[in-house]
Amino acid sequence: MLDGAERQTRAVIAEWQDGVYFGEALLDDDGRGNEDIHIRATVTKSGSDLKIDLSDSHPQVTSFINSSYPNMYSSVVVALSYLINPHTPKNDGTFRPLDVIAKPGTVVWANPGAPVTLATNHCGQEIIEAIIKALAPACPERAMAGWGRRFRIAIQGKDPRAPGPDGRPGGKPFIWHFFQARPGGGASSAGDGWPGGGEWQAAGGIKFGSLEVTEVRFPLFFKTHEFRTDSGGAGQYRGGPGGIVEMTVETAEPAVGNTAGDGVKHGACGILGGTDGLPHRYLLYSGDQPPRPIKTKETGLVIRPGDRFVLESGGGGGWGDPTTRDPAATSDDIANAFVSQVES
Repeated sequence: MLDGAERQTRAVIAEWQDGVYFGEALLDDDGRGNEDIHIRATVTKSGSDLKIDLSDSHPQVTSFINSSYPNMYSSVVVALSYLINPHTPKNDGTFRPLDVIAKPGTVVWANPGAPVTLATNHCGQEIIEAIIKALAPACPERAMAGWGRRFRIAIQGKDPRAPGPDGRPGGKPFIWHFFQARPGGGASSAGDGWPGGGEWQAAGGIKFGSLEVTEVRFPLFFKTHEFRTDSGGAGQYRGGPGGIVEMTVETAEPAVGNTAGDGVKHGACGILGGTDGLPHRYLLYSGDQPPRPIKTKETGLVIRPGDRFVLESGGGGGWGDPTTRDPAATSDDIANAFVSQVES
């Protein structure tokens, strides 16, 4: 079984053009002053072998976007899995063609003791992105554009509609995590990216909580939940649109929020002539104050009763030259408000 998986994988890799390829992905920041954190992949393809060198990646950082070695290797495996045949078994033999090189003390292989809590999302997703960007010229029909990134908000407060734990008035404690309006998926030669598909390594947008159930369980009111026009990158095949949520917090006393994620600065990458998807844009409207941009890595966000969130998630990257897109597909995009008349 292992040898068979190896043969299938090598047969695919052998079809790609030999050469040395380079790809880079950027994280916005680590929330502690380090910005534009780079993941760099130098990929050497020779015959049916792949050498993936990540050693030129950013030094490890203060916050929790560092990766352990197992997470880094898993991300490399995911990248290759996206490029081979989907029916090929995924086992140890599948990945024998890989030679993975990385340097301890970098963000992709942090030293013991460094925080790595977010690593499965970030920088895991950026490792995948850098490798696939690198190999796209070698196997364009198999390469997929980037997917939108994770940006979670958690709100802790008290629900005034329910009694406290002791049965007295005052509100029932709650913690709610924002999993709606997921980012768009990346396009490929197979077609447009999935609308609201979620993150590249998780496809978390395939299933999310019901808005109606959320409103019953938590003191939140959703005014809007829809696709975000013009958020997907342009291309022969368009990136999937992200989403928009507008919601009001209906507590009787201030709640507290924290966030974890990335992607308000760098959007999902377009490839092979496709353009990048829009990055996230999360805003908090509080009283008569100007709208406050929400950072991807912050704690202690004060959320007052009646505050309003407008949360716009990023779109997926486009694949291929936008001028070669089928005009009928563009007309459908306009009809479905995936793109605007101006954008088209």
